Amino acid sequence: MPDPLPEFTEDEAAPDDKNKTDPGVHATLKSLSSQIETMRSPDGSKKHPARTCEDLKLCHSAKHSGEYWIDPNQGSVEDAIKVFCNMETGETCISANPSSIPRKTWWTSKSPDHKPVWFGLDMNRGAQFAYGDHQSPSAAITQMTFLRLLSKEASQNVTYVCKNSVGYMDDQVQNLKKAVVLKGSNDLDIRAEGNVRFRYIVLQDTCSKRNGNVGKTVFEYRTQNVARLPIIDLAPVDVGGTDQEFGVEIGPVCFV
Repeated sequence: MPDPLPEFTEDEAAPDDKNKTDPGVHATLKSLSSQIETMRSPDGSKKHPARTCEDLKLCHSAKHSGEYWIDPNQGSVEDAIKVFCNMETGETCISANPSSIPRKTWWTSKSPDHKPVWFGLDMNRGAQFAYGDHQSPSAAITQMTFLRLLSKEASQNVTYVCKNSVGYMDDQVQNLKKAVVLKGSNDLDIRAEGNVRFRYIVLQDTCSKRNGNVGKTVFEYRTQNVARLPIIDLAPVDVGGTDQEFGVEIGPVCFV
């Protein structure tokens, strides 16, 4: 008589199948494991954007500074945005678009009381500074709103390129009455003088003399009230003459 078959219950595998693995199941499990790990530790790719550059730095400390994708609102990856991640500081930096305004004579009407004249509002048909990809500006606006909620500090540099136009210090009278005014994203005016919380600092200034040379004034504003950035407009005071020119270089706004 043949040997009797071994007994086993319905939820037990037959002895001959104990060491066999279905290749399809194995591949699926491996793929799922990889996807779960990527969700737990996103790599900053377009398919797997990080929440912020700080998160990316914490999860992938070996990554270098460069361009990555982030998705602060943690919704669909379709509205993720490309940013520059400073992996030394953890800063998430979003570029202006365009990031520069050419130097030329933008305004030829002298203001008798030396009031600031806003570039976007008065000279550029109401178009203020924009940020992120020009093809999907609304995505950058939305993501920046969430990025502010995740950040404790923001900073930005703006450079005023001048010819016969004072940017900060007026060398002729040695005062700041003709210094450029910046406008924050919450409509706050950021100035050379006044309350220290609403005052920029100047890193470089070669726009103090009207000598026909091209110079530049570099403004920096750093704040813990992140709603004030990015800068959305700029207002020179010393403009209006036919020999006066200015341009602007808008640095990225950085959150951390």
